Amino acid sequence: MESKEERRRREARERTRRWLERHPEYEERRREVHRAWYERNQDQIRAKAREKRRELYALDPGPIRAANHEWYLRNKEQRHQYYLKRKAAEPEEERRARERERGRLRYLKDPKKHGDYLKQWRKKNPAKAHAYVRAAAYKRREASAGQSFTAVEWLALLEWYGGACIYCGSKTLIEIDHRIPLIRGGSNLIENLAPACRRCNRRKNRRTEDEFRVLLQRERAQGLWLGLAGLSGNAGTSNS
Repeated sequence: MESKEERRRREARERTRRWLERHPEYEERRREVHRAWYERNQDQIRAKAREKRRELYALDPGPIRAANHEWYLRNKEQRHQYYLKRKAAEPEEERRARERERGRLRYLKDPKKHGDYLKQWRKKNPAKAHAYVRAAAYKRREASAGQSFTAVEWLALLEWYGGACIYCGSKTLIEIDHRIPLIRGGSNLIENLAPACRRCNRRKNRRTEDEFRVLLQRERAQGLWLGLAGLSGNAGTSNS
């Protein structure tokens, strides 16, 4: 039921509306006054609106998600231009670092979902995916400065470590890891190579072997202190 105060405000708004209809010459002045009022109070107005949207979203997120999706579709080109403008204004290295961190967090949150997303992206964008692979291969060749290893050397090294990852001991999806990454001055010779599972190799990223082992030991120590199960006692140790 409408309260007395709500009825009073509604009637006042209605009287204002009718008066403006009779005096259209004041409409522009009213807009100027409203714009000035908004400029003075925009922080409080936006904060209040955000809080109201949060409350509505908590009660029923469906309509808000649908409205957001429709808005994205209507303003797809505008959003893309805004993205290009932000991209041009941000230093390249900072942008790449931010995007790598965002991708890492997405992967940690749900590895399977992130992997499925990348698979679907490669299917939808085969030309771009192929170009990225070629660019990465070219960078590796440039960084290795013509140095390389033979298949016989790699198989012998793999046998020496029992076909297991030097960081966690896994024998699943073993890849070639550079103890000192090529991008940080490491060579592509067999002395700089080691077997690593795909998970450790991805986590190691641009770290050196020593830096990654320090990270593993710190995580293991934190896990033991917290009493967490499932952390391998062999993490960060190997025959090397």
